Amino acid sequence: MPPGPRRAAAAGLAVAALLFLGGFVFAGYFWTLVRKFPEAPYPQPSRLYTTPTRLEPGSPVTVPELVSELEAAGYRETRNTTPGPGWYSRKRDGVAVRLRRFPTPDGEAGGLLADIGVSGNRVRSLKADGRKTEAVILEPPLLASFYGPDLNERRPVTLAEMPEFVSQSVLAAEDDNFYAHPGVSPTGIARALWVNLKDGGVAQGGSTITQQLVKNLYLTSKRSLTRKAKEAWIAVLLDLRYSKKSILEAYLNEIYWGKSGPANVIGLGAASWAYFGKHPSQLSLAEAATLAGMIQAPGTYLPTEHPHKAIERRNWVLKRLGELGWVPEEEIRRAQAEPLVVRPETAKARPFAPYFAEMAEHEARERFGVKDLPDEGYILFATIRWRDQRRAEQAVAQGLSGLEKGLERRRGRRSLQGALISVDPRDGAILAYVGGRSYSNSQFDRVRNAHRQAGSAFKPVVYSAAFEEAVVSPASLLKDSPITVKAKGMLWKPQNYDRGFRGMVTVRSALEQSLNIPTVRLALQVGLDRVIDQAKEMGLTTKFDAVPSLALGAFEATPYEMAEVYATFANDGARPELHGLAAVRERDGEEILGDDLPTPRRVMPAEVAYEVTSILQGAMDHGTASPARSYGIRDALAGKTGTTNDRRDNWFAGYSPDRVTVVWVGYDDNSRTNLSGARAALPIWSRFTASVRPSRGYLPFTPPRGMVTVTVDPTTGQLATEACPYRVNEVFPEWQAPSEPCRRHQPGYGQYASYDENGVALDPATGLPVQTDVYQNDEGRIEISNFGYGYGQESGAAGPAVPADTLPDPNADPLTDDVEAEAAPEPTVDPSAGPGIIEIRPTRQHPEPAPEAAAPAAASPTPIVEIKPPAPPASEETPPETPPPPF
Repeated sequence: MPPGPRRAAAAGLAVAALLFLGGFVFAGYFWTLVRKFPEAPYPQPSRLYTTPTRLEPGSPVTVPELVSELEAAGYRETRNTTPGPGWYSRKRDGVAVRLRRFPTPDGEAGGLLADIGVSGNRVRSLKADGRKTEAVILEPPLLASFYGPDLNERRPVTLAEMPEFVSQSVLAAEDDNFYAHPGVSPTGIARALWVNLKDGGVAQGGSTITQQLVKNLYLTSKRSLTRKAKEAWIAVLLDLRYSKKSILEAYLNEIYWGKSGPANVIGLGAASWAYFGKHPSQLSLAEAATLAGMIQAPGTYLPTEHPHKAIERRNWVLKRLGELGWVPEEEIRRAQAEPLVVRPETAKARPFAPYFAEMAEHEARERFGVKDLPDEGYILFATIRWRDQRRAEQAVAQGLSGLEKGLERRRGRRSLQGALISVDPRDGAILAYVGGRSYSNSQFDRVRNAHRQAGSAFKPVVYSAAFEEAVVSPASLLKDSPITVKAKGMLWKPQNYDRGFRGMVTVRSALEQSLNIPTVRLALQVGLDRVIDQAKEMGLTTKFDAVPSLALGAFEATPYEMAEVYATFANDGARPELHGLAAVRERDGEEILGDDLPTPRRVMPAEVAYEVTSILQGAMDHGTASPARSYGIRDALAGKTGTTNDRRDNWFAGYSPDRVTVVWVGYDDNSRTNLSGARAALPIWSRFTASVRPSRGYLPFTPPRGMVTVTVDPTTGQLATEACPYRVNEVFPEWQAPSEPCRRHQPGYGQYASYDENGVALDPATGLPVQTDVYQNDEGRIEISNFGYGYGQESGAAGPAVPADTLPDPNADPLTDDVEAEAAPEPTVDPSAGPGIIEIRPTRQHPEPAPEAAAPAAASPTPIVEIKPPAPPASEETPPETPPPPF
């Protein structure tokens, strides 16, 4: 080939190669731009919502509570009797609300006009679109938002969700020629150049909406001609690739609209909520023009801080709308005459149930595999109920404030703190969760992270182990007499709350009255290792020491763990898995399938759980928990107080088959509160429990199959006879029901002294000298010294006087249940320990429980076994076979 054509061919190939390479580079660059372009679903924080409220006739709710819940979900009031979507109107006897469509754990709901009739504090009637209905589902309020490090508050919207005048207001303020230009506006650029030349700098940009979007997505805010050239070039490319609708929608969701609290307000949806507290679909023309006017300079036209400037700018936008012919002049004049009414909703990461959000984030990660929630757009549905949560927070705040008024404040002491957790024991769903008094002052979650001494709230676990091992029944007798316990070379002398002793008491009385000495005796008889095993099976995770004070709750537990323990009792001995999330969805609504919750695990026979529950029902009626009745608690609930050494920790746990609530009150620094479970925690529990009572009341406890009710003498635990002055009905597993008649109230009782001729105290049950009991466990030998204190006085025999320190404290408060007893073992020496040693080895006396093939009988009453006692002895001088213990 001649040199000329050869050079031309080479040049052509070089140009083609450069064009190809340039095209390849351009394609890659264009592909990068396309990938960054925002499209639905738009980025936003992950959000946690309450479980949707289901209203039924009889549901407990007042009109103010209903309005509060609707407004928390973004509904606003109107005087129109047939409100539009997102609006509600008050009626004389209720509320009418047009529900938006909204997601729930079970799919979409809403989209109807609900007419809710309320009478007093209950739902009276329900209508949906004019027809009577059995239930209405309300849109759930937001509990928490999970922001990324940039703290960007976003609430994406689509053009279809908003009135047309909202987008028109933005176009009138920023780019009225948007639908005509190819991404850049030559006239706008020329105008900006002229202004900049006159001012000798970069004073005006002349950017279109597309260019502003490009700057936000791909470039910096630095003003320079180079950046403007890139901005214009990319804007043209985007205009070629995307429709005007897509570009406008992306702009409305990406533009900066100022700050709300600590968060940056990004997009029209977030701005509508931040400044007017409503969804963009509910904006008025004046409000839309106000938001549109802010875009140029959000700080300058902020309606909450510069209302006059905001009104001036708003009216200019309205004027432009009129000049463009997009809105009728009459509507423009009305909007310009409106006052500026803002309703700021400050963006908060955790506006409601703040302590619960951390737990929900942990569960989303562990159970649903969601590693990162911030800015990922996940939708989480909590098991928390809105009104339950609000009432729980109110009960805690009110209770703690009232308690502090009666406490002597010391300089530098922190505020009294509290925690409350309420769960459904049937499936473990958390219904309310209060981790502290004020999240803004302290983010420490006391429900899951506060390890505090359990105190007497632990005693039911001891008794459940004793029932399961058949060591005692509710009618068995326990000694309530002075003892000294020797363990690991230390001597410990537990006492009851009133420092008094009652002789022989039934198991029921010991637990109802929260007596410490009988509980310690029983725990040692069952075996501390067995009690520890029971505690772990029921959900307690602490490292236990097998020491006698364990029986009185001398170890640390969290309210969360205590809720698991009592949920096991409430659920017939089956321990449920506590959880706080009902469902998790992707940003597009697709459900994420997490790990299935395990079926509640059987950790004790149903009969044992029912025996404990029956006694704790008695505690509510006439025991340490009886003050709950003064707060309007009328249902047959079960409950237990707890107060630890020096009154540092105060507990109350109460339950029904459909709700378990645990309350703790104390100081974070473990200071003495001078309170008790009955005075501090029980009132909070009572207020909350009464306020969330279901319309038909709490579910009653149903005895499991094989339980019977027998009439016994409470002073002996034996079958009551006609001669017994006291008769009570007691529950037993059928195989354990007593069969011997009461011997105390037979002729011939009381002829036997409780002291021998030398004045040595005799055990009234055996006639032998009072002895030292020795219990064996893995830690070695534990000894108990028993001291006589006048058993013989009932029959007139002489005996030693009751020591002064065993008499009831005249200043003791009957509501302080077990305050003085739960001290750590202290080294004391008492030389009066009796001689002799017996070793007690508890043995299982009942048959192994049958497999759980048959379900308990449904709500059938407990059968009553009537056992007719034999006739009394023919002669009063004929003693019973074994001298009965005096009461």
